Order: sequence, then structure tokens, then C-alpha cells
Amino acid sequence: MPTPPEPHEAVETPPWAPEQGPPPTVQTWPRLSRPVLRIWIRGVWRRCPIIAVHRYRDGRVAVQVDVHLDSDTSYQARTYRWDHDAMYIAARGEPPLEL
Repeated sequence: MPTPPEPHEAVETPPWAPEQGPPPTVQTWPRLSRPVLRIWIRGVWRRCPIIAVHRYRDGRVAVQVDVHLDSDTSYQARTYRWDHDAMYIAARGEPPLEL
């Protein structure tokens, strides 16, 4: 298992809007074989299965994940700007779905 980076808070990013330019390309995974990130959120490393990766033409990357924030029993979908100091790959899933 990799050594986690010195953490700082992950930055949540809003969904794409037309005024931001061309839409991002999106990769998704089957629900039962998703990769998993560990993301530093609210002072804790949280296990977050990836829903999708959004790649923008200007080079930005955002990851949409399921995360437990206010409950141990329910997930919330959140999107965070990719930041190797706030997240790392904890488990690799199957290859992404072809769209």
C-alpha cells in the first residue's frame, strides 16, 4: 500500500456549465468494479469509490466519487479537483466503460 501524501483538504468543484467552454470527456466504471481513492476530506482520509473522471480540454481533471460525509450508512456524490496531495489511489478497478 502506498504511503499517503502529506494531506491538505480536497477542493470540491462545481459541475460543468456551458460558460466554462467545451464539455469534459467523461470515463465511468461499472458499479461493482470501480477504482477507489482515499481523499482527505474534513480532516480524515475517506474511502471513495470513483463514479467518473472528468477531463477538461484545458488540462483540469475532476473526480466524481461516492463518499460518506455525515453518515456511516449513506453515500453522497461529490466532485473534487484532482490533487495528488489530497488523494491517492487505494484500489484499482476494472477498465472504464467504453462510451
